[in-house]
Amino acid sequence: MLKRIWHFFGSVKVTFWLLLIIAFSFALGSYYVKYNPQIFKQMNYSLFQDWFNLYGRYYPEKIWWLVMLLLSLFALGINTCICTLDRLLSLFSNRKKMSKKIFLLKITPSLIHICFLVVLSGHLIGMISGYNKVLPAEAGVKTSLPAQAEIEILRQNCDYYPLSGPLKGSLKQCTVNLRLQTQRETTLKQISFLHPLYWQGYSFHLIMDKSSTKSPELKISIKQDPGVKLILSGFTAMILLMLWYFTQINKSVKIKHEESTVKNSF
Repeated sequence: MLKRIWHFFGSVKVTFWLLLIIAFSFALGSYYVKYNPQIFKQMNYSLFQDWFNLYGRYYPEKIWWLVMLLLSLFALGINTCICTLDRLLSLFSNRKKMSKKIFLLKITPSLIHICFLVVLSGHLIGMISGYNKVLPAEAGVKTSLPAQAEIEILRQNCDYYPLSGPLKGSLKQCTVNLRLQTQRETTLKQISFLHPLYWQGYSFHLIMDKSSTKSPELKISIKQDPGVKLILSGFTAMILLMLWYFTQINKSVKIKHEESTVKNSF
């Protein structure tokens, strides 16, 4: 029974249907997110469980596609893990029958799958752990961060285009001055649009609430994502492995083509 379940979840057919469901979920999600921004926009500024407690559980008719997507991605992770493990066991059992280069070529796709699992794990960790908070960018606002750190907003300043120009006094740039303090030191920093700040494992991004009646209402998004290292390392390793793999495959194809050309010439 367990063997049948194992082979079922490791089937390529299951992979196909899961990818189809995931694509369908993304298509549905684009519709729900577009017409319900007040619900889904908050996902960018909170951990998933916090967002679900505040918004998700009260709108099941609008988030059902997200549940389907997450379950499908989890199932795809299990499917990929089983397929990869079966492939690795088969390759290592026949290791002595292959040259070192052929073995490396055959095992590379499995290593790419492992990198994909690492990236998925990083996204999962980032969704449910770490630190995610939004503060109004107003002078005097303070908040405490984990590890006995504190942030204070000193002042903000916004520049506008001239009233006589083509942009007619529209917003040009805003900057916010911060005081960042730990037990050992105090640091003064500045952030602006498209110029975030990275400090003590935190990222600070200046954003503007477009739905606000104030003009403009600035906010600071503070994030600490423990999964970002897994995402970056897994994605980088996956790209390097793919580059090496397809380079070697291309070389093999060229060599076979040259050999067949030489044989046909005689």
